[in-house]
Amino acid sequence: MFKILKKLPFLLFVFIFACGGGSSDDNNETPDENIPNEDSDNNMQNDDSDSSDASVEETDKDGDDTVSDEDSKENDDETTDEDAAFEELQTGGIYIFSDFDAAGNAQSRRILGNGGFLGFSIFSLGEKYWAVSAIHESIPAFDWDNATGRLYIFDKNKRIESLYDAAFVLNHPEKTLNVGFGYTAAAPCDINGDGLEDLVVSSHLAAFGELYAAGEIVVFYGTSNGWNEETFSISRLSSKYIQKADSMSQSLACLDYDGDGFADIFAGGQNAGPELPGGGSQGMVAFFKGTPAGLSENESWVLLPEVEERAQYFGSGMIIDDLDGDSMPDLAVAGWGLRDEYHFGGGIYIYSGGTDWQKGATHKIFWADSSQFGSVIKTVEIGGRKYLAALAPNDNIYGTVSFFDPEENFEPILDLSFLLPSYLYNDDNKISDFDTIKISEDTDLIIAGGKNFGDGGQIFCATVKDGTLSEPEACKFQPELPEGGFGNTVFNNGNGEIVVGMPEYVRRF
Repeated sequence: MFKILKKLPFLLFVFIFACGGGSSDDNNETPDENIPNEDSDNNMQNDDSDSSDASVEETDKDGDDTVSDEDSKENDDETTDEDAAFEELQTGGIYIFSDFDAAGNAQSRRILGNGGFLGFSIFSLGEKYWAVSAIHESIPAFDWDNATGRLYIFDKNKRIESLYDAAFVLNHPEKTLNVGFGYTAAAPCDINGDGLEDLVVSSHLAAFGELYAAGEIVVFYGTSNGWNEETFSISRLSSKYIQKADSMSQSLACLDYDGDGFADIFAGGQNAGPELPGGGSQGMVAFFKGTPAGLSENESWVLLPEVEERAQYFGSGMIIDDLDGDSMPDLAVAGWGLRDEYHFGGGIYIYSGGTDWQKGATHKIFWADSSQFGSVIKTVEIGGRKYLAALAPNDNIYGTVSFFDPEENFEPILDLSFLLPSYLYNDDNKISDFDTIKISEDTDLIIAGGKNFGDGGQIFCATVKDGTLSEPEACKFQPELPEGGFGNTVFNNGNGEIVVGMPEYVRRF
């Protein structure tokens, strides 16, 4: 039986979201064994039941882990002091959807975490790996006073059934608490030129002295066995720039920008930058140089947005990729307040490959007033072509996902604008993330989620075939009774699967 544990207060989750938003002897550290975190496969639309374990989880006669109101009242009447000690644990978790068919159905499996909001962020780590963060997971599990955060790294070519399938599990190497460790990471790259790939991970809420949430960059240097917590360095802004609440490393990208053979790091912080006359900062992207000794301790130079009148949240999102197909990497930096005439209109600055990025952006994309455009940016493929995609959560009723054609100077493709139907109306419902996946030779699926839709989150799907977008509707393959912030994150893991986060999930015992 389990030791009594208290659920992490919801207010702490709100704080972490607003700001962003024990060591192992080797790199193959396994998750905590205090609770099971693996669920069996379920069929296309019936994936709310766990693999049965009478000692751990209540199920009704049909094997469903939901309990009716009548059952709940009856259970309350019969609750003993001993029963009261085993009611619930905040685990977080993810759903993985696979084996899509042309009609948009899929198989699913659920993986629960060890606390700490597993599934809060999910992202790619280059061509080989993808990762899931539990930014408040503790050592030991569920001990909220020792929350270091944890990053689970998976091989894109392997089917994942549980957290035990992680190729690497990393904690903050100094076991610093409440630093947002693992919020994001850059694709692995060789920073010190030793021929091994290094991993750069965010700790955007790390304090520096009395400067809370200033942020720092954690570099795990590659070894013959991958990454571990013994070989690392930490970088942060210099005294010229560092301030409280910078959230530096909120976005990260890696590139040998100066061509000297050592990969460099671009780090964004939406609250960083010189203080404005009226208070606050614009947001900033800082360039950290790679050297034979590792990543430089402080920045070499910075990028700032052009608008200086108020906070622009520049650096909240960032991509380095060959966007326009000219075989040179381009830099896209988002800020959900980037426009002088519109308050919180949002925008994306694009710095084309082959140009001097310090001299300014070559393209700019802006959106409607107060839409917070650029809150999420991604590169996606539709119809075999690469597009830049961006979310404006306050555009229209529930938000808009828009797609931009790099071959046409990043003009929006209006026929692909993803808008949810108006009958879902609720002021709290907003799209929070999205991605795409190819489900047949001529059909792609756009999937967007939001943790406040329905009673516990929901995802919506629209097909794109021959350039025509269908009307979005509730995805056929999602759980019948989603909960726990389901839909907070949506991610194509590169293995023909969509991963959906439910970081607030509470497992009832």
